[in-house]
Amino acid sequence: MFLLNPNSGVPLYLQLQKQFQQRILAGQLHDGAQLPSVRELSAELHVNPLTVVKVYQNLEKEGFVETRRGVGTYVSHQSPALKMDARRRQIGPAVEQLVVEALHLGLDEKEIHSLVSEKFQQFKSRPGRKANDE
Repeated sequence: MFLLNPNSGVPLYLQLQKQFQQRILAGQLHDGAQLPSVRELSAELHVNPLTVVKVYQNLEKEGFVETRRGVGTYVSHQSPALKMDARRRQIGPAVEQLVVEALHLGLDEKEIHSLVSEKFQQFKSRPGRKANDE
C-alpha cells in the first residue's frame, strides 16, 4: 500500500505523511475513510509505531484526518477550496524547482507553458487512464 525508502535521505515519517496527503487529495482515500490502526500500519511497514503516531498527528494538525479516541483515525471532510489550497502547497516545491531550472537554462515563461501543456497532453492520451484522472 505504501512504499518507504529508508535509503532516500528523507525521513520515513515524511515519506509516509506525503503519501497519505497525496492519496487524500487525489480522492484515493475518501472523506470518512478509516485509516489503519497505528499497530497495523507499523507492523505492515516494519516501522516504529511512534513513526505512525507522528504521521497521524501531523495529518490531524493539517486538517487531513481526525482522530476519534477509542475508535480510530478517519479522513476528515474538507471543502473543495481547502483541498485546492492543499494541492497547491503540495505541488509548490516542484513548480518552484521547474521555474528555477528553466531560468538557469534560459527558457522563458511561454516556453515553459508550452512544455507543461505538451506533458499534460502526453499523460492524458496514455492508455489505461481513469476518467477521474483529469
